[in-house]
Amino acid sequence: MINSALIRTRLGQYGAAWLISFVAALLAIVAGAELAHMRLVEVADLVLPALFAGLTLAVLAVLVLTLTAGRETVATRLVIFVVALLLFLPLLWGPVLGAITAAWIGHVSIEYSGVYAQFRIQVSQALFRLAGTMFANPLIDTVWAVFQAVATVVGFLSSFFQVWPRVLRLLGAREAQA
Repeated sequence: MINSALIRTRLGQYGAAWLISFVAALLAIVAGAELAHMRLVEVADLVLPALFAGLTLAVLAVLVLTLTAGRETVATRLVIFVVALLLFLPLLWGPVLGAITAAWIGHVSIEYSGVYAQFRIQVSQALFRLAGTMFANPLIDTVWAVFQAVATVVGFLSSFFQVWPRVLRLLGAREAQA
Protein backbone atom coordinates (compact mmCIF):
# COMPACT_ATOMS: atom_id res chain seq x y z
CA MET A 1 0.00 0.00 0.00
CA ILE A 2 1.31 3.42 -0.93
CA ASN A 3 1.11 6.18 1.67
CA SER A 4 -0.31 8.95 -0.52
CA ALA A 5 -0.52 11.35 2.43
CA LEU A 6 3.25 11.13 2.91
CA ILE A 7 3.83 11.61 -0.81
CA ARG A 8 1.58 14.71 -0.79
CA THR A 9 3.47 15.99 2.26
CA ARG A 10 6.81 15.50 0.50
CA LEU A 11 5.49 17.28 -2.61
CA GLY A 12 4.30 20.14 -0.41
CA GLN A 13 7.75 20.31 1.14
CA TYR A 14 9.22 20.32 -2.35
CA GLY A 15 6.99 23.27 -3.28
CA ALA A 16 7.99 25.14 -0.15
CA ALA A 17 11.69 24.44 -0.78
CA TRP A 18 11.40 25.64 -4.38
CA LEU A 19 9.65 28.86 -3.35
CA ILE A 20 12.02 29.54 -0.45
CA SER A 21 15.09 28.96 -2.63
CA PHE A 22 13.70 31.22 -5.37
CA VAL A 23 12.91 34.05 -2.95
CA ALA A 24 16.15 33.56 -0.99
CA ALA A 25 18.24 33.77 -4.16
CA LEU A 26 16.36 36.82 -5.40
CA LEU A 27 16.57 38.71 -2.11
CA ALA A 28 20.12 37.66 -1.24
CA ILE A 29 21.48 38.63 -4.64
CA VAL A 30 19.70 41.97 -4.90
CA ALA A 31 20.31 42.92 -1.24
CA GLY A 32 23.86 41.57 -1.28
CA ALA A 33 24.75 43.60 -4.35
CA GLU A 34 23.33 46.76 -2.78
CA LEU A 35 24.76 46.29 0.71
CA ALA A 36 28.19 44.95 -0.27
CA HIS A 37 28.52 47.29 -3.26
CA MET A 38 29.42 44.31 -5.44
CA ARG A 39 28.43 43.48 -8.97
CA LEU A 40 25.19 41.54 -9.00
CA VAL A 41 26.68 38.57 -10.87
CA GLU A 42 29.51 38.35 -8.31
CA VAL A 43 26.93 38.06 -5.55
CA ALA A 44 25.05 35.45 -7.61
CA ASP A 45 28.30 33.47 -7.83
CA LEU A 46 28.44 33.44 -4.02
CA VAL A 47 24.74 32.80 -3.33
CA LEU A 48 23.93 30.09 -5.89
CA PRO A 49 26.47 27.48 -4.68
CA ALA A 50 25.28 27.92 -1.09
CA LEU A 51 21.67 27.40 -2.14
CA PHE A 52 22.58 24.41 -4.33
CA ALA A 53 24.40 22.82 -1.41
CA GLY A 54 21.54 23.56 0.99
CA LEU A 55 18.93 22.10 -1.35
CA THR A 56 21.05 19.03 -2.01
CA LEU A 57 21.56 18.41 1.70
CA ALA A 58 17.85 18.95 2.39
CA VAL A 59 16.84 16.47 -0.32
CA LEU A 60 19.34 13.92 0.94
CA ALA A 61 18.15 14.38 4.54
CA VAL A 62 14.50 13.91 3.57
CA LEU A 63 15.37 10.86 1.49
CA VAL A 64 17.40 9.29 4.29
CA LEU A 65 14.59 9.95 6.79
CA THR A 66 11.98 8.53 4.44
CA LEU A 67 14.00 5.53 3.29
CA THR A 68 15.01 4.55 6.82
CA ALA A 69 11.55 5.01 8.32
CA GLY A 70 10.49 1.54 9.38
CA ARG A 71 6.77 2.16 9.08
CA GLU A 72 6.65 3.01 5.33
CA THR A 73 6.16 0.36 2.69
CA VAL A 74 8.78 -0.36 0.05
CA ALA A 75 6.39 1.00 -2.61
CA THR A 76 6.02 4.32 -0.77
CA ARG A 77 9.78 4.61 -0.34
CA LEU A 78 10.34 3.81 -4.00
CA VAL A 79 7.80 6.39 -5.18
CA ILE A 80 9.33 9.09 -2.98
CA PHE A 81 12.84 8.19 -4.16
CA VAL A 82 11.87 8.28 -7.86
CA VAL A 83 9.94 11.54 -7.46
CA ALA A 84 12.91 13.10 -5.62
CA LEU A 85 15.24 12.09 -8.46
CA LEU A 86 12.89 13.40 -11.14
CA LEU A 87 12.28 16.72 -9.37
CA PHE A 88 15.86 17.39 -8.22
CA LEU A 89 16.89 19.43 -11.28
CA PRO A 90 13.65 21.44 -11.30
CA LEU A 91 14.29 22.10 -7.59
CA LEU A 92 17.73 23.51 -8.40
CA TRP A 93 16.10 25.70 -11.03
CA GLY A 94 14.36 27.68 -8.23
CA PRO A 95 17.47 29.59 -7.09
CA VAL A 96 18.70 29.90 -10.69
CA LEU A 97 15.41 31.51 -11.66
CA GLY A 98 15.80 33.78 -8.62
CA ALA A 99 19.24 34.81 -9.92
CA ILE A 100 17.83 35.42 -13.40
CA THR A 101 15.06 37.55 -11.90
CA ALA A 102 17.58 39.49 -9.80
CA ALA A 103 19.65 40.12 -12.92
CA TRP A 104 16.56 41.30 -14.74
CA ILE A 105 15.73 43.68 -11.88
CA GLY A 106 19.33 44.95 -11.86
CA HIS A 107 19.39 45.30 -15.66
CA VAL A 108 22.47 43.09 -16.02
CA SER A 109 23.14 39.90 -17.94
CA ILE A 110 23.17 36.76 -15.80
CA GLU A 111 25.34 35.06 -18.43
CA TYR A 112 28.37 36.78 -16.84
CA SER A 113 27.84 34.65 -13.72
CA GLY A 114 30.28 31.76 -13.71
CA VAL A 115 28.02 29.61 -11.53
CA TYR A 116 25.01 30.21 -13.77
CA ALA A 117 27.10 29.39 -16.84
CA GLN A 118 28.42 26.19 -15.21
CA PHE A 119 24.91 25.18 -14.14
CA ARG A 120 23.64 25.68 -17.67
CA ILE A 121 26.59 23.78 -19.17
CA GLN A 122 26.30 20.85 -16.74
CA VAL A 123 22.53 20.55 -17.13
CA SER A 124 22.78 20.90 -20.91
CA GLN A 125 25.40 18.15 -21.05
CA ALA A 126 23.28 15.87 -18.87
CA LEU A 127 20.16 16.59 -20.92
CA PHE A 128 22.15 16.13 -24.14
CA ARG A 129 23.26 12.69 -23.00
CA LEU A 130 19.72 11.86 -21.93
CA ALA A 131 18.26 13.14 -25.20
CA GLY A 132 20.96 11.29 -27.12
CA THR A 133 19.95 8.04 -25.48
CA MET A 134 16.24 8.64 -25.87
CA PHE A 135 16.10 10.22 -29.33
CA ALA A 136 17.98 9.54 -32.55
CA ASN A 137 18.30 13.27 -33.29
CA PRO A 138 19.12 15.14 -30.02
CA LEU A 139 17.81 18.69 -29.97
CA ILE A 140 19.45 20.09 -26.87
CA ASP A 141 18.06 23.61 -27.25
CA THR A 142 14.54 22.22 -27.35
CA VAL A 143 15.22 19.95 -24.40
CA TRP A 144 16.75 22.89 -22.49
CA ALA A 145 13.74 25.11 -23.26
CA VAL A 146 11.34 22.37 -22.17
CA PHE A 147 13.35 21.85 -18.98
CA GLN A 148 13.19 25.56 -18.17
CA ALA A 149 9.47 25.74 -18.85
CA VAL A 150 8.64 22.58 -16.90
CA ALA A 151 10.87 23.55 -13.96
CA THR A 152 9.33 27.01 -13.79
CA VAL A 153 5.74 25.78 -14.07
CA VAL A 154 6.27 22.92 -11.61
CA GLY A 155 7.97 25.21 -9.10
CA PHE A 156 5.42 27.98 -9.27
CA LEU A 157 2.40 25.63 -9.25
CA SER A 158 3.69 23.58 -6.35
CA SER A 159 4.50 26.77 -4.45
CA PHE A 160 1.12 28.29 -5.29
CA PHE A 161 -0.82 25.22 -4.13
CA GLN A 162 1.26 25.14 -0.95
CA VAL A 163 0.77 28.84 -0.14
CA TRP A 164 -2.75 29.55 -1.48
CA PRO A 165 -4.70 27.67 1.27
CA ARG A 166 -2.76 29.63 3.90
CA VAL A 167 -3.58 32.93 2.17
CA LEU A 168 -7.27 32.00 2.10
CA ARG A 169 -7.19 31.11 5.80
CA LEU A 170 -5.46 34.40 6.59
CA LEU A 171 -8.04 36.39 4.59
CA GLY A 172 -10.86 34.46 6.26
CA ALA A 173 -9.44 35.29 9.69
CA ARG A 174 -9.26 38.99 8.78
CA GLU A 175 -12.86 39.02 7.56
CA ALA A 176 -13.96 37.34 10.78
CA GLN A 177 -12.25 40.06 12.82
CA ALA A 178 -13.90 42.87 10.84
